[in-house]
Amino acid sequence: MADWRNVGNWHWKEKNCLAWAKTYLESQLTGLEAKGSDISAKVTSVESVTGDVDLNIRKGRLLAIYDVELKLEWEATKGDEKVTGKITVPEVAHDTDAYVYEVTATSTSTAALPLKDFVRAQLTQIIGQKLGNFTEDLKKENGSEMYIAGDSAKSSETSTPVSGQVAKDFKEGKSGGTTGVAKTQSATFGTVVVKQTSEFMCSASDLYATLTDPQRVAVWTRAQADIKPEVNTKFRLFGGHIEGEFTALVPGKRIEQTWRVATWPAGHFSKATIELEQLSNSTRLSLKQTGVPLNEEDATKANWERYYWNSIKGSFG
Repeated sequence: MADWRNVGNWHWKEKNCLAWAKTYLESQLTGLEAKGSDISAKVTSVESVTGDVDLNIRKGRLLAIYDVELKLEWEATKGDEKVTGKITVPEVAHDTDAYVYEVTATSTSTAALPLKDFVRAQLTQIIGQKLGNFTEDLKKENGSEMYIAGDSAKSSETSTPVSGQVAKDFKEGKSGGTTGVAKTQSATFGTVVVKQTSEFMCSASDLYATLTDPQRVAVWTRAQADIKPEVNTKFRLFGGHIEGEFTALVPGKRIEQTWRVATWPAGHFSKATIELEQLSNSTRLSLKQTGVPLNEEDATKANWERYYWNSIKGSFG
């Protein structure tokens, strides 16, 4: 298996930083305080941090990709009056700094209302300022492990048996004689079948276009997409880290393709079939992928989820 830190500083497998994020947010947010003329409020604890926090590298750039729900507990005082409650931030994400704060109080008395309003108006502003530092601190604290120095990268690259001519043809966009479905006559590794389903709030025709149209694909891959929705046409995504060829296309219904990750054994392609089923208000996508190297099963499942399905939903809703 290729070095997870990203040979050549191109990353497909993310580094999970959720544990770090929980510790970081607890240390940064607990104790935050807002003071007014006669009211003060503070965050007393971080109740939970749930979701995904990852780092990856694309085209040599270190990127933070995260989406978490944050739940905090607060306390506010005004004279002898003390009120406690919770603040929920449903989405703290890499692509937004407009946070929504859901503020609740344990007391519904009239005297508690000014304290709750103060928390919503003043304490949440301070929380937002702290959250604004999250991306850079995430990269600073965890990013050093994501890069491989030049010599190390070269060493890792030479450990993967890749034909020089295949690499040359790949860079020049030539088809070559090694392209195909699971050409593993000399391979000694086992393969598995990956199956997934996901539901999208759009029509089947829109989802089909999102998976095949170069302009739409460029949006959710966040990079130029070398792809054309024609049978026997090759595609390259994520800077060439994913490549394959369309073998059958039925608009709005089915996509059949060969598919491989650049770090898989040289010349080995899986076969991925995507079926689209139009439902009353959504579309169900079903993936069946055969020929996935045995030791890449978990990574392949995770990467379909994160870099395809979740990225599409995050980009188009």
